[in-house]
Amino acid sequence: MTAQHSFVVMTDREASVRWLQRALADEGELLVAEGGAMERALQIIDVTGAAIVFVEILPDQTDRQAAVIEGLLAAKPRVSVVALGREMDSALMRVAMRAGARDFIVPGNNPSEVVGLVRRLLERSPRIMETPNQPCRIIALADARPDTNAVMLALHLALAFQERAPKERVLLLDLGVPRGDALLYLGLNSAYGFIDAVRSLRRLDETLIESAFAQHPSGLRILSMAESPTGLGDITPTDIYVLLGTLRAYFPTIVVNLGGIPDSDFLYVLLSNADRIVLVAEQSVPSCQQNMALLKRMVSRKLKMDRVGLVVDRYYPKLPPDAEAVARGFGVPLLATLPPSGLVRLSVMNSGRSMFEIAPREDYCVRVRRLAEQLVATAALQESVTDDGSTSGGVLMSLRRLFGLAGG
Repeated sequence: MTAQHSFVVMTDREASVRWLQRALADEGELLVAEGGAMERALQIIDVTGAAIVFVEILPDQTDRQAAVIEGLLAAKPRVSVVALGREMDSALMRVAMRAGARDFIVPGNNPSEVVGLVRRLLERSPRIMETPNQPCRIIALADARPDTNAVMLALHLALAFQERAPKERVLLLDLGVPRGDALLYLGLNSAYGFIDAVRSLRRLDETLIESAFAQHPSGLRILSMAESPTGLGDITPTDIYVLLGTLRAYFPTIVVNLGGIPDSDFLYVLLSNADRIVLVAEQSVPSCQQNMALLKRMVSRKLKMDRVGLVVDRYYPKLPPDAEAVARGFGVPLLATLPPSGLVRLSVMNSGRSMFEIAPREDYCVRVRRLAEQLVATAALQESVTDDGSTSGGVLMSLRRLFGLAGG
């Protein structure tokens, strides 16, 4: 997770959720256990290591909600429960405290009070989730334009990771637009996809991974978005957190293709969970303009920019602007350039075989393997976006400088 801490809230009141999100924006991620379900709250705690749970308690449901507090503390004794009331009610406060709540607050009051409470509780509470035995890296590829560049790179990057560690599991989450291209490129079919995985979270284990996930002969597993994803709108940010947290336990490396996904919470939740973000752009005005706008939105969503790097795809070194100039315009490190390789790319799309099989010595293959090694070897990107707001503004001016356009 990219946030320092995670918190869980069990309430159906949107106003309470929004107030907590605003109040705790600088403290960490707030995840909602939909419907106040204790099972989902425990699931989130297992995945995120959340140490504080906010539980709404209502006058007509005190017995049930007191039982929820008691059940949470019985299952997770090191969790701190904070009760939420719609108004300061001494009777409700006594019920919550007797059940084991550490405090009672009313959403809408001074946000500094809940911030101070959270900090005090965190100081006294040990982290719940132990360091995993098998660390996992999640690498997300983003491209504002719905084309084939991101999926082509995501697929071959995942294959390169699998190639360098054949005994380890590598997963490709192909969620970009157009849908399902990775399976088509490799000549694979799968009836089980991303939405199925979300719906079967309770059954997601070794057996399901072996039996249901699409698998390439190299060993690479692929979980794809269906071409017409029914139920995508029902997936919540919490669903994504829990799924990624579960997948981390089984896959040391996860590559996520997010190319072409429209601006949405779905996109930013996935990006916020990535350990590295690879922005894929071409050296054209439309590609740079749209991807700079995407980068600006990532900044406004408070994603960590020191995790972002740029790949300039379909690169022509003899044409301006050069890759270094494009990277400077974006304000992020240049990770790699990739050649056009048009004929070989077309062969991949039509043959059901990867470029590593069709043309292993192609410059594209050499550069993707080098990029995979770089991402593995580098603990953190060496450069970061400046803190003076240079990335979040001046998109049009950056484009003019890049392409030598006159001001006006």
